Amino acid sequence: MSQITYSSVPAWARPGDLVETTTPTPTGSSYLLVGVGDVADALGRWEADLPPLVTTRIHGDADTAADLLAGALAEATVGVRVWIVADAGAALRLRAVAVNAGLEDDEIEVMTTDSDGQAEADVFCSHCRSVTRVRAVIDDVIPCAGCRRDLLVYHHVSRRTGQYLGFMVDAETAQPLSTGEEVQL
Repeated sequence: MSQITYSSVPAWARPGDLVETTTPTPTGSSYLLVGVGDVADALGRWEADLPPLVTTRIHGDADTAADLLAGALAEATVGVRVWIVADAGAALRLRAVAVNAGLEDDEIEVMTTDSDGQAEADVFCSHCRSVTRVRAVIDDVIPCAGCRRDLLVYHHVSRRTGQYLGFMVDAETAQPLSTGEEVQL
C-alpha cells in the first residue's frame, strides 16, 4: 500500500496506523456523543465522565446519526464538542457533518471501531460525479456505481463530504483502438 506521508485522510482513518483510544479530555460546555454500530459501551464510558445535563447521545446507522447530528448542531451553542465512535467510513461522514456546521478539528474527537482496516466508505468518482458506498481501503480498485469505470481509491478525503477521491485506475494508460475506430483530431 502506498500511503503518502501527508494526506487529507485523518490518522484515525488510515489503515495500519495505530491511534490511541483513550477518553478525550472534556474541554467543552456541552457534548454530542455520536455512535454507529455496537458502541454502547464506549459511549457509556465517555458519558460517565461528563456532566449529565450537557450531554446528548446520538446512536443509529451512519445516515440516521448524520441527520440527527446535523439537527443537534443546528441548535447547538458555542462550546459544543462532538465525540464520535464508529467505523472509519461512518466517522468520516459524521466528521463532515460537524465540519460543515462550523466545528474545528479540535472540537471533534473520533474513535474508530475497525478491526480489519476495511470499512464501508463513500468514494467520489471524478469522472461522472457519482458516489459509490463500498467496503474498501486506500489503493483498492472498485467499480463506480455510476459510470462502471474501475476507480482507484485515492488517499484524499474531502473534509466537506467525508468521501474518498476515486479516479480511473488506468487513466494514464493509452487504450488501443478497436477495429474500424478512427482517431478524431
